[in-house]
Amino acid sequence: MSNIFFFGDQTAEQYPLLQKVALRNKNALVQTFSERIGAAIRDEVLKLPRPQREAIPDFLTLNDLVENYFNKGVKLPQIESVLVTVAQLGHYIG
Repeated sequence: MSNIFFFGDQTAEQYPLLQKVALRNKNALVQTFSERIGAAIRDEVLKLPRPQREAIPDFLTLNDLVENYFNKGVKLPQIESVLVTVAQLGHYIG
């Protein structure tokens, strides 16, 4: 028997869950996940063409990305998909 993980609706509001993941400092696994995923996203953003990079707000950490992205108020499908996955994985790990 194998485990199957299904990630849900990408149209649901992810901000509250992302805040919990990004700010959960007492859980070492979630904290490590948050640090590493923030660095991985930053590395991937740097590989994008300039016009795509310019649409994404500047950030150093996952928390910065979450805050800056939602404050900007512009929805980008690529970032939405990443943040949904991060929120759900972070919640699962926590």
